Amino acid sequence: MSLLKTIRAYLGWCPIEGQAHRQMQPGSAMRGDTPHGGRRRVGGISMKIDSIAKEEFWRSTAVFGILVVITAFVITAGYLPIPAFLLFPLPLAITAVVFCIVVWYRRKEHLTDPNPVSILHHALGLRNREKKTKRRGTAIEKAFDAILLAIVFLIYLYASLAYSISQIYWLPVLIVIGLLLARIVFTDGDVQRVTVARSVVFYLIVAMIFLLRHLALGHPVLPLLQAFVLIGIVSFPILYIWERRRAPEGTD
Repeated sequence: MSLLKTIRAYLGWCPIEGQAHRQMQPGSAMRGDTPHGGRRRVGGISMKIDSIAKEEFWRSTAVFGILVVITAFVITAGYLPIPAFLLFPLPLAITAVVFCIVVWYRRKEHLTDPNPVSILHHALGLRNREKKTKRRGTAIEKAFDAILLAIVFLIYLYASLAYSISQIYWLPVLIVIGLLLARIVFTDGDVQRVTVARSVVFYLIVAMIFLLRHLALGHPVLPLLQAFVLIGIVSFPILYIWERRRAPEGTD
């Protein structure tokens, strides 16, 4: 037996008791030990890295890149008096603030869905839909989608008229408008209802959007109107017969 072990045995020291004593000390977590629950404390600060923080971190990298591009455009175009040395610090600060707010809010409300539209819907008051009627919650969601659709369309028209952007951008704008309009017309809460009546409403709104675009850009409207009328006359009787054969009781 070594001299150190002899001295410890003489003083009555027990290795098992020493380990148990170290595990029972409340300051063990302060030294970086990993307690139960997945949290890690370093220097007295709780460092919790969960799935929400990871999702928002990777989203923040994309947000930071977009903000850098926007800031560079604003600086070079001279729209705002922003110094050039803020090209990276300003987007980084905005990204950090957004990251902290979104992570805090998602943890507070237990939001597992990382979809930013769902988070925004929840933040605008839809988190209390359990206390409201289902009809009112659906109306609020549809109104929000309609406002977002109008904003996207107006931004596209303004950019087309003021900056003469390439009309190839109309395709992604049309896809976004179509997705939002489909949510408004065919979705009631979490239930999708595709009927002839709703399809007619969807088709008429799409036709109106196309006509407004042609009027704003100075394109001829009559050929487009004739095309929409012809497509509607041919397609909707076929859709009506198909729906009656598939589910007669499902019509509005």
